[in-house]
Amino acid sequence: MIEITNDFQIKSYGRFPEVLSEQVQFKDRMVEVSKLYKSMGESYLQHLGDDAKISGTEKKDLIEYLENILIVLVMLRKLDFAQTDEEVYIRKDRGLFELRLRFGEGGIWELTGNIRPEYKMKQRVFKDWFNSDFSNDIKTFYAVYGNAGLDKTISPDEKIQITKQIDRIIAEIIEMIVYIERFMLFQ
Repeated sequence: MIEITNDFQIKSYGRFPEVLSEQVQFKDRMVEVSKLYKSMGESYLQHLGDDAKISGTEKKDLIEYLENILIVLVMLRKLDFAQTDEEVYIRKDRGLFELRLRFGEGGIWELTGNIRPEYKMKQRVFKDWFNSDFSNDIKTFYAVYGNAGLDKTISPDEKIQITKQIDRIIAEIIEMIVYIERFMLFQ
């Protein structure tokens, strides 16, 4: 689903799955993120097995989980927290890593971006990334949302904070997909 060129241009597009794209299905989208996150962790542990190695097929499975989480997060961003955004820019490290999300009619979305040669990708082990960085980002997302919803109303400022956390996770997922496909060692 995500195409990465040799010079680290990134492109992906699609349509929101109808099963989760109705406005009233907000809780289903939130549950789906948790379910996919948990399943990805279980899949990784299962693939690791006794040989402590991950094959090409197993890497593909992990990327597929990350892409599925990405789609649901993009849906949450557009349908639940930032309905009016037609185009969004997500930047890391002063724009050395940049993504652009565009939304069209009927649940169509497009993600493009690039990673410049000066951008320093973190040298990581998947297990460490998953257990610390990604887990913390997901937990923070649910905590920010939970705190915002305590009074049963999410204000525009709270929606902005939630969207910022979603954007942070989107960038992290894209970076990890690039890293898995091009650089990462598995343990």
